[in-house]
Amino acid sequence: MTDQGKPSAAELRRLAEERLAERDARGVEHAPRDAQRLLHELEVHQIELEMQNEELLAARLEIEEGLQRYTELFDFAPVGYVVLDPGGTIREANLEMARMLRLSRQDLGRRFALFVDPGQRAPLAEFLGRVLAEGGEGQASATMEVDLPLESSGALQVRLIASARTAAKPGVLLAVHDVTARRRAETALREESSRKDDFMAALSHELRNPLSPIRASLSVIDRVEPGGEDARKALAIVHRQVDHLVHIVDDLLDVTRIARNKVHLQREPLELGGLVRHTMADHRPEFKARGIALEGHLAPEPLWADADATRLAQVIGNLLGNALKFTPRTGRVEVGLRREGDMAVLSVRDNGAGIAPQTRAHLFEPFTQAPQTLDRSRGGLGLGLAMVKGLVELHRGTVEVASAGLGRGCEFTVRLPLTAAPQVRAVPAAPAPSRSGRRVLVIEDSVDGADAMGDLLALDGHEARVAYDGPSGLALARDFRPEIVFCDIGLPEMDGYEVARAMRADDALRGTYLVALSGYARPEDREHSAEAGFDWHLAKPPSMEELERVVVERPGSRAAGIARANARSSGSAGGAAGSRTTK
Repeated sequence: MTDQGKPSAAELRRLAEERLAERDARGVEHAPRDAQRLLHELEVHQIELEMQNEELLAARLEIEEGLQRYTELFDFAPVGYVVLDPGGTIREANLEMARMLRLSRQDLGRRFALFVDPGQRAPLAEFLGRVLAEGGEGQASATMEVDLPLESSGALQVRLIASARTAAKPGVLLAVHDVTARRRAETALREESSRKDDFMAALSHELRNPLSPIRASLSVIDRVEPGGEDARKALAIVHRQVDHLVHIVDDLLDVTRIARNKVHLQREPLELGGLVRHTMADHRPEFKARGIALEGHLAPEPLWADADATRLAQVIGNLLGNALKFTPRTGRVEVGLRREGDMAVLSVRDNGAGIAPQTRAHLFEPFTQAPQTLDRSRGGLGLGLAMVKGLVELHRGTVEVASAGLGRGCEFTVRLPLTAAPQVRAVPAAPAPSRSGRRVLVIEDSVDGADAMGDLLALDGHEARVAYDGPSGLALARDFRPEIVFCDIGLPEMDGYEVARAMRADDALRGTYLVALSGYARPEDREHSAEAGFDWHLAKPPSMEELERVVVERPGSRAAGIARANARSSGSAGGAAGSRTTK
């Protein structure tokens, strides 16, 4: 045998002789001796040719199968492949490469650089020259990223992996990976990270702004005569700034709830015209103080929707607040409400700062704001419009914005599905709640918070006691027998859930009305409170109005209290509002 595994001439002769002997054994007759010898030689040569033909046919089939495999791998690979000659001309391209470059057969023979962004052609030429000069068969591949402009769909960003070909036809083989989606995702992540950094800086600014007047006002109260004019002014400042802080926290919680699909609308038949008028009336003093005209152009006919009044008031209020923020003094804001088919169309248009196209594209995303000056005179956290979009979509509506550019104002348009007007039914008047003093127990590990709440309740005419941990709160409850207990959830050692379970297990305290106090007000937090035995859930910090509503409106009977709680929904606009817990 030869080194290549093929038979030598002598071996081939021997094999042919063996095959002829097999034929003789099968009884093949032969001619006379000389002729027989000649015939024998001819037959041996014929068999040799037959065997060589068989080997050639097998080799041909093997080559064709290899070519077919190469064609399939090259043409149908999910990565673009292109073969360039040393001058950078396209010699071969697979189907994926043809798709990327919008190539046809006529494009073969063109230079690859013609498909690359003009500003990158010189670096590409240097790259290919380096690959040809340094690369040989088996050498490590070189990489480069370039843009491939396309007339109809922008540009593709691709990563080139190049290796030199040093065979009979030298050149460069390029593997071309489409990295457009990856680079867009990286850009989006960088932009989102930048927006979050801006948001954290804005949050720090927005929180410190109200804290400064609060601290200053408290110092004034310490130094002036109690009950005097200066003290009243300082207290008014504290109340306003605390309300502002609560509003900031509410916005953060609302955006988080919307993003996690945790907002549950309290739908009811709602006349949109009345809601828009009331919301405009609530905000009109702010517009008047800024010297901005607020005009309404509302449809005379009633427009009804199946909607959550509190949440839609939030939507309108945020749009009005946005217009107020970006409209200059003596400017004008117009609110419109009209019917278009089976949709109500609410518009808020201003002649203020306008919106740049690059900002408009991301305006409804969280943490996005128009450019601000260093003093952040326009304020805000970039959450209001994200909240608007989320709440409108929960109502199966849409919101969009239009602006002719910076300095040319803008218009927000909300579309909501309409419903038929409801049937009018007489509703019996609810009995006025009793304002008689109640026995109230506050269990809170923050000594300042517990004492302040106890003092407020006592000043409002209730008999209030305070405990600073769960065990002492339980002991005091068994002695004091309160009608209502406000209990913090995050107590040390024995948490509020354990306190509630212990009270429900005690025959003497089982009927006590239990109110959970927590810094969390998500639906799952309210569910946990209900499972532990609480009747109501208040998010910190509760206002005096909320405390009074719970204390005065909840009757002594726990069953009746739950019935009345059911009559009130939990769909308040802010995270600090009370929410009924249900089992």
